[in-house]
Formats: sequence, structure tokens, C-alpha cells
Amino acid sequence: MLWLFPNTSPETMTTIHFITRKLAHFTEYAILGFLAARAFRSSPRWFLISAVLVVVYALLDEYHQSFVPSRTASVFDSLIDMAGGISALIFLSRKRAKTQR
Repeated sequence: MLWLFPNTSPETMTTIHFITRKLAHFTEYAILGFLAARAFRSSPRWFLISAVLVVVYALLDEYHQSFVPSRTASVFDSLIDMAGGISALIFLSRKRAKTQR
């Protein structure tokens, strides 16, 4: 990033890095939510099943990170993960409701 903006301060770089990492968490789990919805789309409870999968996977991922010395576990990251997955499911739910009208 410094090659593109050579006058960027270390504090700004830290902020950009933080935001990029959190957006990546959100996006990864949005994709997981989309894929889960697709996998369970024939079930009448596709939303619930997909949401449970996203929440459980987010929590297990952070739990796993608590055992990795180079990583830190954070409930905040789990919440971002869940928000990404649930956002995708809500988007798909509204899209599906619109199509069925």
C-alpha cells in the first residue's frame, strides 16, 4: 500500500489494515451464508438451517483460533462473521419473497 500512497502514516496504515480484515470477515461469511442457503434451498426451513450453520461455524472458528499461538480469538470477530452470513440470508430471503409474489 505504501508504494501507492507513500506518504501514508503508520496509524493510517494500521486503520486501513484493520478495516480490510474486518470487511474480509464479513464477506467470507456472507459467501458462506449464500452457499448454505443454496445447499438447503429445497427445505422449508432453509433460512433457519443456514443461519444456525453460519453462527455455529463462526463460533467454532474463533474457538479454534484460541488454540493457535499466532492468532487471537475475539467475540467481536464472531459477531462480524455472523452479521455477514445473516445479512446474506436476509438479502436472499427478501429476494425470494419478491420472486414468489
